[in-house]
Amino acid sequence: MASLMPKHGFIDVLRLGQWFQTLPAEIQRRVIDAGTIRTLPLSQLVFRQGAEPSGLHAVVAGELHVTGVSPNGNDVIMGIIRPSDWTGFLACLDREAHAYSAQAVVETTIFSLSLPAVAAIFETDVATYRLLQAPELSAVRKLSHFVIEEMSLPLAQRVASRLADLGRWAYGPAQGPVAALENVSQEELAMSVHASRQKVNVILRDLAFQGLIEVGYGCIRVIDSAALDRFARKN
Repeated sequence: MASLMPKHGFIDVLRLGQWFQTLPAEIQRRVIDAGTIRTLPLSQLVFRQGAEPSGLHAVVAGELHVTGVSPNGNDVIMGIIRPSDWTGFLACLDREAHAYSAQAVVETTIFSLSLPAVAAIFETDVATYRLLQAPELSAVRKLSHFVIEEMSLPLAQRVASRLADLGRWAYGPAQGPVAALENVSQEELAMSVHASRQKVNVILRDLAFQGLIEVGYGCIRVIDSAALDRFARKN
């Protein structure tokens, strides 16, 4: 479906993004010139786990959930891609099948850069290629931290850390404001920390009682992100 958003509108959104801001002006121009924009209905996949590389995709409006299928067949939410955020870096770098899926959870407008366009823009020299690598390297560091440290933490701290992580760019640093989780169920949150929904529900109520979050119908809102981060890190 074609988007009705004017060109200057989506460019303004892209320029708010943490990754796009790091690109030199000439690279930004080439990305904008080479990309295409389209609007996806609710539940449509941008790419599926196991599918061939499809390039880079930025959200202009709406929201994508990045999920992976666990061995028992459950979809585990890995990250949320919001307006100005991008996904698809890993498959662009290794040219292997997508390791996860990205799906629209509301009507979502995306800006896409094809794999040949990614290669033409970012594979010209080492310095430019490093710009493409940076988000995925950040994600690897976050994964290492999760495996080495967070999996050994008490469940309450893992939940707090996951709330903060899902509220930030999946490829960005673990700091700064936390967006509201408006399209994440308590069941999805529970699967992402390997716990039951009942246990996670108790922890959410406790975090709300402490004034760190607010739990509403279909929404978890972080009220004090700094305090939530401190809670997640405490021994």
